[in-house]
Amino acid sequence: MAKRNLLSRRQLLRTSAGALLLAPLLRERRVEAQTAASPKRLVMMFTPDSHPPEWWPTGTGKTFTLQEPLADFRGLESQMLFVKQLNHAWTVDNHHEAGMAQLFTGARFFDESTRYANGPSIDEILLKNSTIRGTTPVASMHVSSAGGAGGDKRHVISYSGPGQPNPHEENPANTFKTLFNGVTFGGGATPATPPPSPTSPLAVARAAVDKKIFETNTAEIKRIQQFLGTAEVAKMDLHLSALQELAARISTTTPTTPTGPPVAVGGKCEQVVTTGATKSSTDAAAVTKFAQVQADLVVNAFTCDRTRIADYSFSFSGGHHQGLLGYSPSWHDTVAHVSKTSDSVSVGGSTMTTRAAFIQFDRFWASQIAYLVKRLAAISEGSGTMLDNTLMIWGVESGTNHNHSPKDMQYLILGGKNLGVQLGQVLQLSGVQSANKLLTSVMQAFGYAATGLGIEPTIGPLPGVLA
Repeated sequence: MAKRNLLSRRQLLRTSAGALLLAPLLRERRVEAQTAASPKRLVMMFTPDSHPPEWWPTGTGKTFTLQEPLADFRGLESQMLFVKQLNHAWTVDNHHEAGMAQLFTGARFFDESTRYANGPSIDEILLKNSTIRGTTPVASMHVSSAGGAGGDKRHVISYSGPGQPNPHEENPANTFKTLFNGVTFGGGATPATPPPSPTSPLAVARAAVDKKIFETNTAEIKRIQQFLGTAEVAKMDLHLSALQELAARISTTTPTTPTGPPVAVGGKCEQVVTTGATKSSTDAAAVTKFAQVQADLVVNAFTCDRTRIADYSFSFSGGHHQGLLGYSPSWHDTVAHVSKTSDSVSVGGSTMTTRAAFIQFDRFWASQIAYLVKRLAAISEGSGTMLDNTLMIWGVESGTNHNHSPKDMQYLILGGKNLGVQLGQVLQLSGVQSANKLLTSVMQAFGYAATGLGIEPTIGPLPGVLA
């Protein structure tokens, strides 16, 4: 009888309910059991004015081809995860501000006067509920280029809480001072910070969060049982039993301590030259140089293990950029929002359709992201690269073809193989899903048993994203 009961529990864990409630916790134990000491990192990225339809690759699954907007990522296909048919959970007006507020928070506005997000973004949630920070001296960094500085509602993508934006710093010298205060350069690779003791305040707090999640799930299941028939109640009882059994195992298990020398953080801790970069939102060469300095700061902050979270953004929601790439009118108004294949504009002396111009504009921003990705991919770490240990998520504020819509949002995940991300594919969903499911999956990749966020606190993860 006991054997049959055990098998029933195993079968239960394969159900959607079991996966929703238990998978993140099981994933967390697998992460903690790993002996590799390479830090896990998060980068949130934003570029302006959405993407044209050609941003999506041709093909589906693991067989796809990158088109012109993402041409600078060719060779990195195995490090990319596209998710099609994601919608934002809500909208208002032209979605520029609604899209920015919920991009990485899933929240509504805090108030109408500021239109800030009414909740924390995934980076701040992870800082409070996971071990991502370790003992790094700086919690996170927020850098931008091409007019993306400051804390305005159309510029910010990171929030520490309701109505609490984390503004971007667009002065590389200031960022360098904050990140590397007291650092002596010229040494070798920096050893990774060992995981915290199971008796540390962070570990104790994390265990309390897990316990609360179990209690909440148990209470919810008991409430649902009032509306079920006898057979369904019996199945839910098995589910409760499985939850309680897992809770007991986790609470009595001491995480194993890695043996042997720690794995070194990839690369060398070297000083970044922050001079020679000029701020601009219209000079392509200046934007590129400035963006590369900011990207180099992100990479060096990671190799020096000064922080493990970065917010790397460009421009702002609805940025116009008159004069960029030799196009004098507003890119936002007369290219991105038009995007036709049967008209004509002049860009840098060449005649093309507004769709072709939008592709050129979009590739320019994508090339800045590609520079950072390629730098991380080129640095060895453990048995792979720094990109394998760094989950990067790139989003925009509007749906495909900059249509003022919350539908068909274009998120792209890059890297994070060692966090369980199923890379190298175009994930075509069977039906439209909330983008908050993707954000929930990202948090679960770092071992946090997230069930949702923002206005969808129980939305659950997105199937197919994590192994």
